Amino acid sequence: MILLEQLRQRISGRRLLILGIGNRLRADDGFGPMLIDRLQGKTETFLLDAGDVPENYLGVIESAAPEVVLVVDAVDLGAQPGDVALIEIDQLSETTSSTHNASLSLLFKVLKVPDVFIIAVQPQTTAFGAPISQPVVGALQVLEKLFQELAITH
Repeated sequence: MILLEQLRQRISGRRLLILGIGNRLRADDGFGPMLIDRLQGKTETFLLDAGDVPENYLGVIESAAPEVVLVVDAVDLGAQPGDVALIEIDQLSETTSSTHNASLSLLFKVLKVPDVFIIAVQPQTTAFGAPISQPVVGALQVLEKLFQELAITH
């Protein structure tokens, strides 16, 4: 699996923070926080559920002093629902479909973290009050297993 090898190369031997971003009340937009929930208690990695206001966690991220921040978020990739992609933080445009108030690229310019990238999932729906879609549930299961294979979980 290409994604597994890409992740392994990026995080191996480095202080990692996994940052889940999204709004649980907006169906698939809650993908990031939901993955953080699935990894809780299974890893020594610093996990942070920032909800839909990652800018409120600048101090927490800074004090964790990560060498790598892996952002997990639902992003309109123009792909099939549940598709997962690895995106560099500077590839995010200001026009990316997001429910977040602050630009992630700006957030990490302020923080000056050495390496930041995103695991993005294509949402099927971000309607308020709707349940998470089956394609995104599938992506959650795949990523939870992927992190287990990366040996960040026990």
